[in-house]
Amino acid sequence: MRIRLLALPLLGCLLVAQTPPPKPVAARPAAGLMPQRVERLKAGLQEMVDKKEFAGITVMASRKGQTVLSAAVGFRDLEAKKPMTADTIFRIFSMTKPVTSVAAMILYEEGKFLMDDPVSKYIPEFANVRVLFREDGAQSDTAELKRPLTIHHLLTHTSGMVNSRGYAEKQVFRGVPNLEEMARRLATVPLSHQPGEAWRYGQGLDLVARLVEIWSGKRYDQFLKERIFVPLGMTDTGYFVPREKLDRVSKSYVLNKDGVMEAGPGGGDPSREPTYFQGGAGLYSTAGDYMKFLGMLVNGGVGNGKRVLSRSTVDFMFRNHVPLDVIPPGGPNGRGGHGFGIGGAVLVNPVESQVMQSEGNWEWGGAAGTYFWVDRKNDLAAVWMVQRPPFVPGPSKRFKVMLYSALE
Repeated sequence: MRIRLLALPLLGCLLVAQTPPPKPVAARPAAGLMPQRVERLKAGLQEMVDKKEFAGITVMASRKGQTVLSAAVGFRDLEAKKPMTADTIFRIFSMTKPVTSVAAMILYEEGKFLMDDPVSKYIPEFANVRVLFREDGAQSDTAELKRPLTIHHLLTHTSGMVNSRGYAEKQVFRGVPNLEEMARRLATVPLSHQPGEAWRYGQGLDLVARLVEIWSGKRYDQFLKERIFVPLGMTDTGYFVPREKLDRVSKSYVLNKDGVMEAGPGGGDPSREPTYFQGGAGLYSTAGDYMKFLGMLVNGGVGNGKRVLSRSTVDFMFRNHVPLDVIPPGGPNGRGGHGFGIGGAVLVNPVESQVMQSEGNWEWGGAAGTYFWVDRKNDLAAVWMVQRPPFVPGPSKRFKVMLYSALE
């Protein structure tokens, strides 16, 4: 601090302290993440790999339209020491379901169907589908539908299409050549419960894929390519991996009974082009590609400068559509505090979820451990990519906690 003299009449000189001008305050990062905490998050991912919880991890996050996190640690091929990279390709299994849900909503906007339309309006075999008297009862002990099976039931996992025993006995998915035949076979198996009376994770989105074919007149994979993947620039997403990209596919690993990482089931040959395109599983993708899909949703239906959905449709998808009293204790697939919207679980009680996050968040995951969430209140989306089946929530929750703790 400098001192200067002021000459004043009659009073002589007065000592006045002159305060230096304030230093300019550094601007916060536009995306609102604290850099030191982002580095702490990356170190946390590396620690998971060092402790051999995973062979490799790739994560990505965006906020306010910017990529604020892109990290890859460990290996996509542990034996060959091929490192995990930002463009590693993963089997995303049930993270196919949100894509199928968006495909259906594109056609919903075009007036191709209504949510309360009976499935039998488009696939007549479902007019006479039967329902088990008890979910764990005999396959021959059935009742009539109390109400029609609707499109909304399929999209919200309240259809009752979860009769695993019946599907196995009828060999519904054995050598199925296409979605048309799959739908015909599904109609021969009793529903596990009356539509709308319970939330059970099942085959509804596989049937939605067939409906997309009927409504659009296009093969399902072609519709996804034309209406979602190409507009959004998702160049590494599809039902098989071209040979020139096979080296980028992550191997799958499991923890054996001794806690040692070893090669696990991969889900088939990624280079084989299928004829049966499931709506509930089957896609391959990268963290970057899936973030383009999530970014479109965060941005109210617009991605890569292209409008895929209207904002009002995204709002509709992100609302809870299922009465909480029909959802199993502990939430959808163990997601406490969540209801279910169109394509994903919707957070209705952040405290019950045991993770700090925003009410209204929309999320889902895949069988090999992949996971994502969309937080429109914070203009945030994130994806967690691993290949370690089965899906367990703990590690991805830790990632979520570390990311939220980095928000300004």
